[in-house]
Amino acid sequence: MGFGEPGNTPAAVRLSAACWVASAVVAGMMPVILEVSGIDFGQSIPDWAVPYLVAFAVPLTALQVLAAQHLLHGERWARILLTAAAALSALGAPVDLTVLILAGLLLTLAGATLMWLPVSNRFFLLHRGVTAYPVPAVSGADAALSDSTLKDAASKTPH
Repeated sequence: MGFGEPGNTPAAVRLSAACWVASAVVAGMMPVILEVSGIDFGQSIPDWAVPYLVAFAVPLTALQVLAAQHLLHGERWARILLTAAAALSALGAPVDLTVLILAGLLLTLAGATLMWLPVSNRFFLLHRGVTAYPVPAVSGADAALSDSTLKDAASKTPH
């Protein structure tokens, strides 16, 4: 199986990508849809700012979803970009905290945490071709553990 096949992507990375996509929908697109439709959801945005909100939120949300998809293929740039997005989200969330923003922040932080777990790190290292956590090959009994080697070492030690 190659790295592009689903069987080789760890569950933590798959769940991280799902959290990022859900975060994009909840915190990125839902506020835009609600604002454009005129539904009050706790944020007060002037009418003149709505087109700018759409022009800003839609491309960033699309970039987040694209990065989440590339995360599944072990792309380092996606993990770095999403980490930066998580940091900015955490810094900006207290400014305008609504239920949607809080839910999106929780999903963002979960996605960011999952993509940096040890199993995820190993996946990204292996995808780059780096040997991760090398395991020594077993070639029989270890000579250092044999009784004769221990006796020889003990007899050579000065008392």
